[in-house]
Amino acid sequence: MGGLPLRDVPPMPIHAPPKQQRTMLGEALYPLLDLLEHESAAKVTGMLLEMDQPEVLHLIESLDALKAKVVEAMDVLRNVSQQGNSSADQLASLSLNDNLVS
Repeated sequence: MGGLPLRDVPPMPIHAPPKQQRTMLGEALYPLLDLLEHESAAKVTGMLLEMDQPEVLHLIESLDALKAKVVEAMDVLRNVSQQGNSSADQLASLSLNDNLVS
């Protein structure tokens, strides 16, 4: 896979509503995840956006941290799938907040 183009995220406008900030983070995060896990990029993006904003910014800036969190997210998705709980509602409610990597 060679080098992943890590992105410089423009500073979040302080006055921007949280939803707009989340959208901006998602737009920066998704292309990176698409390179790492194309088939699950949208699901993993949603999962990672449930984390606190500073943590998401760190993932965008650190390839190693992003890869580790993607592995964790894919493990969660596989576990849910193996348990037969693959409905859209259950996948949409997945979060990594309970299993944060320090």
